[in-house]
Amino acid sequence: MPQANMDEPFEDEKRLLAAARKGNRDAFGHLVRAYQRRAYAAAYGFVGNRDDALELAQESFARAFRAMRRFKPDMPFYPWLHRIIRNTCLNHLKRKRRHGEQSLEALVANGFDARDTRPDPEAVAERNDLKASIAAAMRRLSPEHREILRLRHFMEMSYAEIAVCLAVPEGTVMSRLHGARKSLRRVLEQQTRDTANVLPNSV
Repeated sequence: MPQANMDEPFEDEKRLLAAARKGNRDAFGHLVRAYQRRAYAAAYGFVGNRDDALELAQESFARAFRAMRRFKPDMPFYPWLHRIIRNTCLNHLKRKRRHGEQSLEALVANGFDARDTRPDPEAVAERNDLKASIAAAMRRLSPEHREILRLRHFMEMSYAEIAVCLAVPEGTVMSRLHGARKSLRRVLEQQTRDTANVLPNSV
């Protein structure tokens, strides 16, 4: 019995990318179907609005197709696409004169939290408290730290993918992520102390 080729999906994507670079819309359509959920999630993380996220994801794919000739075939596709999504969303937010902070609640509600499968009400309450604490803490971080935490923990991107998205070396990604985690932990600890200080003394 012949062995399965583990590299076959990757080779298939390479063929699709090669065809899309030549203007093949069917090939690009396969790429859209493969990445549309991830693109929507990325856009939603920026804008925090479902309708806007759908529209911006579609706009990003249209821009990506127009720019396919500039795509380097030796590079991974999604980080390149993510940069287009990022720029499209940031331009949208600038036009709306909004800050990106409302996306932090969307981030926490859709993945940047501790997974807990326990169904009891106490566990649900604890999880909701944790999400609220993280959302509040994220608002107090720098935009640079918020973004890299979102890419790593919400989008679950590798260091190499983040490096491509942000156009920085992998070493910078690692040091920036380390600093962001320390900042988040420090803010969460401060929030815990502040909460303890305002609680009434037990009788």
